Amino acid sequence: MAFSLDKFKTWKQIKFQFYAHGPKHVFLFIWFILNVFLFAYDYSNYQNGAKYYYLREVVGAGLPLARGSAACLNLNCGLIVLCVCRNLLSLIHNWEHCPRVVRRLINHNLALHKLCAWSIVFHTVLHTLAHLYNVEFTISYFKDQTEVKFDDGTHIPINSITTASLPADSKDTVYSVLFGSVGGLTGVILDVVLFLMVTSSIKIIRRSYFEVFWFTHHLFVIFFGCLIVHSVGQMIVSQKNTDCADPSEQTMCNYKCAKVNQALTNTTYINYCKTNQPVFGGPGFTNWSKPYFWVGIPVIIYIIDRILRWSQRFRPATVFKAIQHEGNCLELRMRKDGWKQEAGQYVFLQCSQISLFEWHPFTLTSAPEEDYLSVNIRMVGDWTKELGKLIKKNAMMKTKKQGINTELQFKMAVDGPYGTPSDDIFKYDVSICIGAGVGCTPYCSILKSVWYKLKSGNHNFGCKKMYFYWVVSDEKVFSWFTDVLKLIVEELDKIDASDFLEIRPYLTRFNNRDLIENVALTADELTDNITKIPGHKTNFGRPNWNADFMDIGTRNPGKDIGIFFCGPAVLSEALDKASTTVNAQLEEENLGTMFFYNKENF
Repeated sequence: MAFSLDKFKTWKQIKFQFYAHGPKHVFLFIWFILNVFLFAYDYSNYQNGAKYYYLREVVGAGLPLARGSAACLNLNCGLIVLCVCRNLLSLIHNWEHCPRVVRRLINHNLALHKLCAWSIVFHTVLHTLAHLYNVEFTISYFKDQTEVKFDDGTHIPINSITTASLPADSKDTVYSVLFGSVGGLTGVILDVVLFLMVTSSIKIIRRSYFEVFWFTHHLFVIFFGCLIVHSVGQMIVSQKNTDCADPSEQTMCNYKCAKVNQALTNTTYINYCKTNQPVFGGPGFTNWSKPYFWVGIPVIIYIIDRILRWSQRFRPATVFKAIQHEGNCLELRMRKDGWKQEAGQYVFLQCSQISLFEWHPFTLTSAPEEDYLSVNIRMVGDWTKELGKLIKKNAMMKTKKQGINTELQFKMAVDGPYGTPSDDIFKYDVSICIGAGVGCTPYCSILKSVWYKLKSGNHNFGCKKMYFYWVVSDEKVFSWFTDVLKLIVEELDKIDASDFLEIRPYLTRFNNRDLIENVALTADELTDNITKIPGHKTNFGRPNWNADFMDIGTRNPGKDIGIFFCGPAVLSEALDKASTTVNAQLEEENLGTMFFYNKENF
């Protein structure tokens, strides 16, 4: 009985996992089926198609494998580019009529980008091995021959079937094919470039040596250039006159030739039929495996997207104020002509004095209602530390020349803004915002916007209830954002809407003896001793997500509740699992409440 109950609960969790992430699962299923279909279609064509009969006899059984994997490569090489067309995705995401399902799919663009990358790796290995087998097969059986003799008496020169170089000396043949032909040479370059891009994208390399990741990832220019050249290298050819010289139906073929001679005036076909010999040409792609269809269009879209992003460099933003917060955090406030944003979006910053090529993502902490844009930067990496030094140097020079209240005039390029899952916070009846450490930044922008709306008398902006969890390990981090939170709480009190926002700060480490004593002495006071926010006490330890979500779900029956998280992957997995578990529990109580989990991706 216990086993059955556990199994029942597991299936319910699976069901709600599908409900919460259904669009993603459906999309992945379609993607998988499309890969299988393309592989099977091209495999069948090259394995059974009459126009590839002679080519199969020359290059061996690896041909259909190579072409099936090539079809999947075309699909995934096109998708992997579209996944990072930020302007296109942001345009769709921010369209007011865009369905929630589509927006949630767009939020997974980087996950799909990685999935396509691993699919490209798999099919590249399969494609390469199949072609190596083809080369070895051709060398082994035809190295001393200049033509192939078939059972039907046909004699065909090898080089008319395949354009690969096949000299008689077998010692040099492999190298001649790999480096002496367009298809072979570009194939080798593609394999090397792909290896460098994939190995430098591993998490430990990406986090520890971002510059290595950034520069090697931009080898994609070489990759796609070689991919287009590789596809037109014409190593794969097909028979062009199967109507007149079908190798599998000689009798019918002769009949067709006679009919062609009688009825057609097409010189090419008449010549084919007079000789009754196969005529070859290339490239011999099937309709589904034409590279320019799958790769060409996405690459053109991506080029347009990059041109739009690159043009941002000519309209730099001016840093007019820098604020040093505790916890090694630097807030930069900038102005840029024509600037427009939505709450919770992010930008890429580039500083030409540090690097002409590096762009780094940062969440906006400014609200749409403000006349400037701002970001909070935690100075922990090489690039951020160097930026902090430059800002400090610029500030000292300005102060020395023009006085202490002088605005900075530091220039930075800003690319964006771009949409994030946080754009949907106001589209749910109830929203739970969870920030871990510096992960609070998107909610700084959103809650600032709430304050401006309330202050202007706009009390109807979609969301009816908001919970804000801020989980930190150092109490100094609270100083980044507490001023804004206090203003929001005060404004809510003025309009008698204090129930709209519940702030739940969590301090996971509390080794400071003085801090613990102060908290104990002020436990009965309304204002929190750590954050200084009235009515919202700091909790110590980590939240019990299952219990908290269950409590929130019970208090908001029949509501769609959005969970929005920005922070480390480990906590993200715990939140996703907790939301799925609680959804199953809430269904048993027939409350009609559903949690939808959303995570920030950059």
